[in-house]
Amino acid sequence: MFINETNIDRECLRQGDILERIPFPLLALENLTVLGRINSAPSEFPYPDISTALTKHREDPNFFTAQTLMRFSFGAVFSHCCELEPRKGKMLGSTFTVARLIPIKNSILEDREKLRSLRDNPDPRTRNPGYIDYFHIAQNQRTDNKEWMVDFAQIVSIPKSEFPEILKRKILQLDDRTRVKFKIKAAVYLGRITDEEAQSGLQEPWLEV
Repeated sequence: MFINETNIDRECLRQGDILERIPFPLLALENLTVLGRINSAPSEFPYPDISTALTKHREDPNFFTAQTLMRFSFGAVFSHCCELEPRKGKMLGSTFTVARLIPIKNSILEDREKLRSLRDNPDPRTRNPGYIDYFHIAQNQRTDNKEWMVDFAQIVSIPKSEFPEILKRKILQLDDRTRVKFKIKAAVYLGRITDEEAQSGLQEPWLEV
């Protein structure tokens, strides 16, 4: 599944690379606390009158700061390899995405067939696709000697300005065959058509009927 540590490319990121200490926020809107500035006008209340503190980012003045729960987790690079290749030490795209590694669920661990299916990472384009939304990551000392699964539904976007720092957190690199399996499973997870779309004959949407 992984290439030898001495052969890891430390100069770039590839799809499926395993990273450590990636911050994954829990964006529960009801628990979101927005930071503000105290208005200079007197307030009739025993607490200050506050307006949202805005910050300009990339010429957009409508960004603001909020507090939310988060935790550090292992992550797998989700962006395509072509979007990650640096030019003169910098990435061309404005952001890249990382999917969170989560522990294998008890419902899978307790079922021998489910666990076997997860570990096999079967071809999702077949009649027995296995888990389309998860990708099994084998046990390794760099990931706490545990098995994990990439959860394609838990994605975080990281600005390219963080690329040099994130590169330092790269701990494992998939071998070529495993990386292509990862690409295909991720593509099927995101791009599979629904039964309703198939029944409507939309398997080839660029062909006009």
